[in-house]
Amino acid sequence: MRAVLPLLLLLLLLPACQREPSFDERYAKAEKSIRDKAHELDADLAKREKAAREAEAAVAGASTDPPRAGEDSPATN
Repeated sequence: MRAVLPLLLLLLLLPACQREPSFDERYAKAEKSIRDKAHELDADLAKREKAAREAEAAVAGASTDPPRAGEDSPATN
């Protein structure tokens, strides 16, 4: 019985010991994290560029309208 107790204790502690990830495992994890972040940044940039193009189009469309009666055209100011 006394011989079984240390063996049982050792078997209970063994799963608590985990090996550290290898260099390749850490590299793969870091690479995935970087790629995910790059995709997020690309999507955010594309969204901002689209909004900027839409705003420019709206401003360009507004500036090509002929001046209303009583207003000066922007070119004569």
